[in-house]
Amino acid sequence: MKARVRRLVRQRLSTQVVIMMVAILVVTMAAGFAVVQHNLNRQLNEQYEHRALAVAQALASQPSLQQAVQDGDPGGVGPNGLVQALAMAAADATGARFVVITNAAGIRYSHPNPRLIGRPIGYPDREPTSSEPFRTGKPWMGIQPGTLGVEATGKAPIFSHGQLIGEVSVGFLTATVSVQVDKTLGELAAYFLAVLALGVLAALALSRRLKRQTFGLELREIAALLQEREAMLHGIREGLLGYDKNERIMLANDFAQQLLELPPDFVGRPLRQVLPPGRLADVVTGEVEGSDLMVLHGDRVLVANRMPIRHAGRHLGWVVTFQDRTESEALKRQLDDAIGLTETLRAQSHEFANRLHTLVGLVELGRYDEAIQFVTDVSAARADLTERLQAGIKDAKLVALILAKVSLADERDVTLRVMDDSHVKDPISDVSEVLTVVGNLIDNAIDAAAQAPKPRWVELTIVAAEHDLLVRVRDSGHGVPHDMREAIFMDGVTTKSSATGARRGLGLALVRQVVTGRGGMISLGHDGGAVFTAVLPKCVGMDPEPAEPAATGAVAPDEEHVSP
Repeated sequence: MKARVRRLVRQRLSTQVVIMMVAILVVTMAAGFAVVQHNLNRQLNEQYEHRALAVAQALASQPSLQQAVQDGDPGGVGPNGLVQALAMAAADATGARFVVITNAAGIRYSHPNPRLIGRPIGYPDREPTSSEPFRTGKPWMGIQPGTLGVEATGKAPIFSHGQLIGEVSVGFLTATVSVQVDKTLGELAAYFLAVLALGVLAALALSRRLKRQTFGLELREIAALLQEREAMLHGIREGLLGYDKNERIMLANDFAQQLLELPPDFVGRPLRQVLPPGRLADVVTGEVEGSDLMVLHGDRVLVANRMPIRHAGRHLGWVVTFQDRTESEALKRQLDDAIGLTETLRAQSHEFANRLHTLVGLVELGRYDEAIQFVTDVSAARADLTERLQAGIKDAKLVALILAKVSLADERDVTLRVMDDSHVKDPISDVSEVLTVVGNLIDNAIDAAAQAPKPRWVELTIVAAEHDLLVRVRDSGHGVPHDMREAIFMDGVTTKSSATGARRGLGLALVRQVVTGRGGMISLGHDGGAVFTAVLPKCVGMDPEPAEPAATGAVAPDEEHVSP
């Protein structure tokens, strides 16, 4: 037995399905056949009992029979008696197996076996008193053994002028019922066999469908694949998200749930209901196509790739992988900044060398007054700008950032002008967010102006209005094309390159994230060149609060301005 079970287990999945379904059909139909047979026997027995009782009652109500029984069968108690003749005629007319008529003492006046006529009804079989109407005066029907076999019997009392004078007993053999049951079941058997054949065909069709849906894999192979999938999904350090053709999420590993902040009940839900609107959802659903697409999600820099899932030429869905490049991109940007600083220092060293040579030449020529005036002019220009910034802007970090950007602009032959109406008299809270916005906008403006013909300039306006801060940066570049004014704020949109391979296109996306995260606004206009205006609410003269992770992020303020 165990060997047969093991052989069954080793059968193909389709074979097991067919065998199990056919077995279920056979067992179910056999049980149904038995139930039908039992119910049919019971119903036919009841019908014959009622039929026997109806015949008995009809015969007992005939005046001629009542008179003959009351007179003691004037034709003679025997095979040729009147009562026997009436009983035989009723049996022939109704098809009953027997019609037995007795008097009030239970003496038979009729019987199919003439030798039992004249004998009491208790001979040779003995029936319960409750089943004999000549004793109880009440009709009775049921199944009972008799001299001719097991019978469906109906018995009716005979009354004459209200006096109980005998009974009529009519019976049909249950063998007759069995013949009808067998005939009916024969017809049902053909129907059951047809149903069984249809069930086998349905089982074969189902097995073929299962084989297609499971790609011909057996149960042990499916179990092995599930184990391998779970091990790979939860073991790799990349986010993995899979969804079907209807954009319903089918799976996501632990890293993807963490990176994308998916809810616990994400399985089976549409992507658009789970992912926040924006570039992330556009990349995952394929509205933005490409490889190694950069996505800024919260304070993380993600690189996404979307690939179709196909099997046997059928498209099943999509799988999207996410790589967390936050730390590596931050390191690359820091290296970019270091390289840029190195270039700036090299240029400054040349500039200072030139000035020093000029100063040395003036001294060698003996023009000491001109040498003193040259040194005074060089230092005064820088000191005046520093003084003016410190007088108008109270935050030292913001002043230091602007001075650094002035030096960067000078080295790129761009003039950075801080407009006279700039003023921030109160302390700035969340200064890191302000530095991120101001630094990115200035860098983008310098890049754009450096690509334009002379004169190259950038104008910076920083104004505090009550608790809000307005930052306006205008440049002499070519401006932003009209069709890119929305896309310029998206992650990864850039025309600049990196010496270290760092991904560009994060600056303005980060600026928009910081500004909208504070409930502010950022706009892009055109006035000769591009004009970026950002409003940061509730960051001036407010109690300082801990900076949000998304504000500082892991990306440096080093993007993004696009020129034609």
